[in-house]
Amino acid sequence: MTLTNQYSFQFNGQVFGGAGSPYQILSVDGLESLPTIRNQDDNRGYNDGMFTGRDFLSSRTISIIFNTFASSGNSAQTNYNTIQQTLLPQTSGTSPLYFKLQTAAGDQFIQARVRTLRTTVDPNYTYGYITSQVEFYAPLPNYYDSTLQTGTLTQGGGLGRTYNRTYNLVYTSGIAPFTSCTNSGWATSYPTVTFNGPITNPVIGNASQGYYLFFNATFVDTDSLVIDTDQKLVTLNGQPARNLVLGGSQWFSLPPGTSNIYWSGSGTLSGTTAGTITWRNAYI
Repeated sequence: MTLTNQYSFQFNGQVFGGAGSPYQILSVDGLESLPTIRNQDDNRGYNDGMFTGRDFLSSRTISIIFNTFASSGNSAQTNYNTIQQTLLPQTSGTSPLYFKLQTAAGDQFIQARVRTLRTTVDPNYTYGYITSQVEFYAPLPNYYDSTLQTGTLTQGGGLGRTYNRTYNLVYTSGIAPFTSCTNSGWATSYPTVTFNGPITNPVIGNASQGYYLFFNATFVDTDSLVIDTDQKLVTLNGQPARNLVLGGSQWFSLPPGTSNIYWSGSGTLSGTTAGTITWRNAYI
């Protein structure tokens, strides 16, 4: 989806807001603000004050107030009926709410679903000036650039080495080639890694963080392993394969800035073994 006008939104295929639109945005609340903080503070019993715990970000509610007008031969009521069909609640899951707040900026999106649609029926309504408020609920508060970033992973040979014993000894030292991945946002991004065999006992991680995932398996040239670091999911040829992750592995991410991503394994074949990493710039 590509939005061309500043201050415009798109949901379920319907664009609203922006120059020339029959739906004009009056205000947006909850998108550029911090979401609710979920804290772990606890009381001090019979003493004054609190024990301070950790703070986490909770869900986000985005409220948009807009007017609907007549346009292009359609009455305001006809246009309003169209937007009503778009802003329907869904039983489960979320859909991307795309938005463009600045002319020079690219599209961004947040995963959300409609929770409320309120419309005032008053004298203005009968004269084709319909005011509505829609609320979107976003379980995860981060929003992202629409453009997907992609990097080709460079195979290394010195950073991870596994010995075939009843237990695994992994040494994280040495010099290895890296793939630089830049998250230009200001929130943590969680990449998806895909690699194709052949490869044995692969290691994939963020050397800048010091976190790696180790896999105890041999993959042939027809195998495709997908690692979703956000949902902490691993699939092999489309089937769940979380059991292949060795104990002691630590899930990595892409903090703001540049991270050096490392990938290694034995039994690789030039021109056949391949790995890619995808991510989006993330914001909060």
